[in-house]
This record gives sequence, C-alpha cells and structure tokens, in this order.
Amino acid sequence: MRLVYSRRALSQLASVHEYLVVRSPGSARNVTASIRRTISRLRDLPLLGKPTDEAVVHVLIESRYQYGVSDRTGTELVTVIRVLHSSQL
Repeated sequence: MRLVYSRRALSQLASVHEYLVVRSPGSARNVTASIRRTISRLRDLPLLGKPTDEAVVHVLIESRYQYGVSDRTGTELVTVIRVLHSSQL
C-alpha cells in the first residue's frame, strides 16, 4: 500500500521536532523517528488504527510518546492527515 503525508501532517510533524529540538536535540530525533516508524506500519497494516466516526479515517497511537496519527485509508493509498499529541486529540 502506498503511503503519503498531507501538508498538514508534515507541518505538524515538523512542529513537534521544532518544539523539542530547542529543549533536547536527542529527544527530538527519538520522538520524530518513533512517530515515523509508527506511520510506516500503515503500509502493511492500513487498518491498524482505531476507527473514528468518519468511515475511512483511523487513529493510530504511537505508544512510547503518545502521539496520535490520523490516517485516511483508500483502496491503494493511505494518507496521513494529522499528527498530534494524545493530549490534543
């Protein structure tokens, strides 16, 4: 399955990194890498996340740092639409 990021999701992921990098560059790398690893699982398991009220949208929680990844799943494409800390969901 093909995986793409929306502009919003890319911006949110960049914002996570920018917020953390001034506090701890190592943590910024670790957190964003963990989020990306979680997202990459959607290639093989596109319905991995919890279904939402919107039929084709799922939320997958990155377990270590508690970031929620919202994705829209189609027949051949998974689009990451949001990346937010679970406190913002």
